[in-house]
Amino acid sequence: MHWTALVCCSVLLHLSPCAAQGNEPGRSIGKVSTRGDLIVLELEDGVLGNANPFNLVGRTLRFTPEGARYRVENRALQWDSDFGAALPGVEVTLHQFTFPFSGHHWRSFRVGATGSIRFGPPAGDELDPYGHRDGGVPIGRFDQLAEAASALIDRAPAICVFLKPRMSGTRFVKELPDRVVVTWDLTEPFGGLLDFNWDKTINRFQAVLHRDGSIEMSYKELEAKDAIVGLYPVLAGKTRLLATGMRGSDVHFSAVTRKDGPFAVVYESFHYLAPPKPQDLSCTIIQALGDKFDFLAYYSDFRIDSQEASPPSEGPVGSNVTGIGQPGTYPNTYCTQGRFQLELAQPVYVDANEMQEAPPPGTPVGGPHDITFYVKQLAKASPNGPLPYNYAIGHLGHEVGHRWAAYVSAKVKGETTPLGPWPHWGQGLQALVAFPYSLPTEASTMGGGAWQDNLDGTYTLRRDGFFVPATGYSHLDLYLMGLISAAEVPDFFLLKNLVPVGRDGGGHPVFKADRTKVTIADVIALEGPRLPDADHSQREFNTGIVVVVEHGHSPTRNLTDRADGIRRRWIDYWATTTGHRASMTATPR
Repeated sequence: MHWTALVCCSVLLHLSPCAAQGNEPGRSIGKVSTRGDLIVLELEDGVLGNANPFNLVGRTLRFTPEGARYRVENRALQWDSDFGAALPGVEVTLHQFTFPFSGHHWRSFRVGATGSIRFGPPAGDELDPYGHRDGGVPIGRFDQLAEAASALIDRAPAICVFLKPRMSGTRFVKELPDRVVVTWDLTEPFGGLLDFNWDKTINRFQAVLHRDGSIEMSYKELEAKDAIVGLYPVLAGKTRLLATGMRGSDVHFSAVTRKDGPFAVVYESFHYLAPPKPQDLSCTIIQALGDKFDFLAYYSDFRIDSQEASPPSEGPVGSNVTGIGQPGTYPNTYCTQGRFQLELAQPVYVDANEMQEAPPPGTPVGGPHDITFYVKQLAKASPNGPLPYNYAIGHLGHEVGHRWAAYVSAKVKGETTPLGPWPHWGQGLQALVAFPYSLPTEASTMGGGAWQDNLDGTYTLRRDGFFVPATGYSHLDLYLMGLISAAEVPDFFLLKNLVPVGRDGGGHPVFKADRTKVTIADVIALEGPRLPDADHSQREFNTGIVVVVEHGHSPTRNLTDRADGIRRRWIDYWATTTGHRASMTATPR
């Protein structure tokens, strides 16, 4: 996962680039001090805005049509405990009436897995940021709910009952002669690197669409505290301009009464604190302590308005390295004279999975991209037991790797050959780790795979390039980092047209594929040599580990202990995965 000054992308699901970041110069936003080897940043008052947690549990919102608009009431909970049948897909077809909404009478609609109802024709190829066709209303992967709520006015007619990305579970539908009842029984995502929970959470809510056009949204049990709630009929002409210009349909449902409105569009965004700008974070640290950091990582005891616990990175900064396919940009934006190279774009929340030493006892075992899947294997691989803070180290190792990788392509037989979906190695790239960190066989933390050639036209994927558990760097990565010479990079290959054909005895997937041999000379033919070369490149690095607190607060013991644990493991990770060809300090001095 990577977020350059220009483009943000995802490694986690190998998604396409998303919206651009600006190059507005940063400013100081707080007071900086040190505590041992940690940096403490106390933010100025107002930097994070105000949180607005969900507060409608045990209540029902009733929306009564008044022409093309709605009056809203907040009532005591009305709950139909007979959910009806589970919905096998997303489509609902009404048989006993049509439902009036947004100027039409609808015979069908789609129920999104993340808490919304959408009307109109199918969204075609509109997927959510994780490649799923949810059926409801998708929003951008890094969109803040506080801002996304108003942008939904421009989308298809929709009802957001509790729109929260990444939720999953069961939807139920029951049609009666005068109404249709839709119920969600969902959990927030759990167990993964991006998650805030190790186990399922309970979130049960319901929408009743009445024949006369009135709508009820009821909230029985919700552990989630952030979502978008509201009605979004498609508007036209002056009505639309008025609604969007006013943002006047942004209300507090806990206080709204029938005397308010009527509203053409009405919604409320429930959200956590606003994230500070990355360039403001780096400028605050560098201006206070000096331009002595190559990397900065931020950790906090407050949660920000983001659906993912693990943030992207910001960078690379500077342009003093060539031959890696991606020049750095905008050093002045981050208040550096040239030393600073990359940072986490946002602080990681202390109670997110990523900041915890290990899964708690009794945590359910998840899939092969969850650390819980590897607990026993990691215990066997390490004489001292599972490596602590494995999620945090895997994430940090990946993001710092984006200083140099994975941007290059190769010229093979005169043709430009991409090595993956920029800026990550493609799944078919042979990217075996040179110096493993967690397990004996690893694929690069930057993507690709640890492929075994079966010498019969098939290939076994021994390990994929997902950085859970924490993985190291391939020979190609190490060359781009300036830590090994071109002569030390063995030939590798790229598999195209992958077709699954089964699994081997150990459960590893097997594919048929077309193999293309690639050499480091092919990379250099297109990108030029890496400069400075391995004899003159930087070998000593320093990371600032920053604990960020709200104005008037001091860091908790929990926050400093976990941040320091990550700091210590990071130094060891860097030495191990670079084969001790580079060193890492993590100190403010």
